[in-house]
Amino acid sequence: MKTPDLVFRGRRLSGDRALVLAAVQVLPEPDAAREAVLRVVEDGADLVGFAGTGVEPLVAWARSKFPDLCLAVDTADASVAAACCEAGADLVLARTDLTEVAARFGAGYAGPSVPSGPGFVLDVGVVRAAPSLPSGVPVLLEVEGDGTPGGLALAALAASAGAAIIRTRHVRATRHVAEMAASIAGTRPPAKALRWE
Repeated sequence: MKTPDLVFRGRRLSGDRALVLAAVQVLPEPDAAREAVLRVVEDGADLVGFAGTGVEPLVAWARSKFPDLCLAVDTADASVAAACCEAGADLVLARTDLTEVAARFGAGYAGPSVPSGPGFVLDVGVVRAAPSLPSGVPVLLEVEGDGTPGGLALAALAASAGAAIIRTRHVRATRHVAEMAASIAGTRPPAKALRWE
């Protein structure tokens, strides 16, 4: 179940478990959006993805606040993707072909159809059942019922199936599930070993 290490603009993300991508919707109030970023980082997000309009200033703020954090922009607009890459985004999440923008800035790229190679991630969208994931390419997914007991069980199955990245709005719970699945598979030690008697 070991997932591949991912490298986006020089930031290496370990593949000992499924990584957690916190989805942050950009809000009209900058302070609320910044609070949301602080919260997901505290909850253990490996990557923070921004979606919405006027996202570039938030990407620039997050890059200055967290220089080592992997930042992503979720957009279908090439000009927004380029502006966010200039502001410090490491990964472009797109439903349209923005590979040229990502390549121009040396950023990673996640989309529904990607060439194989470093920095590319296949985004399979929302999964509704235990996934059968393609081999040979890192996979990004989101689970139906994100954050619910059923959704967390599905996230555990996705992590066990080899998902590289799980997109979520429930970072702490999803990270725990990803760590648990990796500990059961033996790709990482458990965070806390307890002996039950």
